[in-house]
Amino acid sequence: MDRESVVPKVKTKIPGQNALKWREYHEKYSSRSTYEYNFIWDRSAPAIGPFCTDVDENIILDFASHIASNSLGYNHPELVKITKELASIDPDRYAGSDFVGAYGNDPKKSKIPTPSHLQEKLIEITKQFGFNKVFLTNTGAESIENAIKICYDKKRNYGYGINFYGAFHGRSLGALSLNASKRAHRAWYPKLPNIITLNFCSCEDFESCSCGWAINTQKGRMSQLRRLFEKEIGLYDPKEIAYIIIEPIQGEGGYNIPNQDFIKEIYELAKENNIYIISDEVQSGMGRTGKWWGIENFGLKPDVIATAKALRIGAVVSKAEMFPDEDLRISGTWNFGNAIASATGYKVIEIIQRDNLLDNAKKMGDYFLSGMNSLMVKYPKTVKDVRGIGLMDAMEFNSRETRDKAEAKLLENGMLAVGCGYKALRFLPPLNITKREINIALEILDKSLKEIK
Repeated sequence: MDRESVVPKVKTKIPGQNALKWREYHEKYSSRSTYEYNFIWDRSAPAIGPFCTDVDENIILDFASHIASNSLGYNHPELVKITKELASIDPDRYAGSDFVGAYGNDPKKSKIPTPSHLQEKLIEITKQFGFNKVFLTNTGAESIENAIKICYDKKRNYGYGINFYGAFHGRSLGALSLNASKRAHRAWYPKLPNIITLNFCSCEDFESCSCGWAINTQKGRMSQLRRLFEKEIGLYDPKEIAYIIIEPIQGEGGYNIPNQDFIKEIYELAKENNIYIISDEVQSGMGRTGKWWGIENFGLKPDVIATAKALRIGAVVSKAEMFPDEDLRISGTWNFGNAIASATGYKVIEIIQRDNLLDNAKKMGDYFLSGMNSLMVKYPKTVKDVRGIGLMDAMEFNSRETRDKAEAKLLENGMLAVGCGYKALRFLPPLNITKREINIALEILDKSLKEIK
């Protein structure tokens, strides 16, 4: 498959006969989850960049990137090479929180990056926050769990946490307690106590805010958060709060971009009251928005970053004083012990740096958003909003039903995108996407919107 010339090619109805066979086989033993069964990637078939082949030999333009996890596209030669080199060593995963894994006898001369090297690389791309310590995990949810754990441990107060409506932070019980996007995520599961949920504001300005973040009180108009902490009419002493956790751009909740004043005030009030801020960068981090971390688009500095997905492994990054100074407080068998994922994560960072992919994400993101805005003008009854930063973009439709039709029609025409929020589609092309590939995506979008309008 030649990336310079390949184009999407749908040979059969999707899902085809082979996809249906795989679905039947998989469903026989798999519990119900969040599968998109219409697209089944054939790992044995040609794939390059944003293009892959499904089990019915259809060539698909993947603008989901495995929900932002595949940030350099399929079969990047350097990632394939390093995976092959480490695949010959067993075990791939070892008890990395109990034993340090090395490659050779000198870390400075190692030909393969280890978890130790990945830590150093993560500090390199968080130095703007003054961070100097890393705790590696397996997943994004684990990163969130450990981020809130270190805040609870550091504060040792009443342990209140503040989150926001529309939030998605993971599916383990602690992380799940912080979700506020869909009932199906949380219903009937026990939750962490003392979680306060506020509105996530993406309104144009404070005075015209209609989402509930700006409220009228006995002491005048103020934000929900300021109202909580106000000395005379507030409900909580800031000393009770362990952390505020926020996605710089909400992912599962709908790719919602916060109002600048809203997110700035959260940070100002947190700093004034010595409350820790956790930036959930599981989906928005690692260059997705044209900066290493989504929060940098707002000029703000968190106390803790939780990341995963594009890193190929989970990580909590912060300053040394944020982490427990007592053994056994945070640990995990595979943490720091996933050799292939750590080496791949290191190389992902290195390639983004070397190939100026932050700049590419910004430029190609602007180009893609401009094209989608033109489509919104062309199809005003169907498309109601286009938004995004860098290559973390969304198109919102007039209804959930229309969104679902658009998602199906896109795949029928050879392009994969997935839903978010209530009636939006998200687009997550690889960070090394080209103008030619963006143009192909816009052509397929145009064709699909025309067919469903």
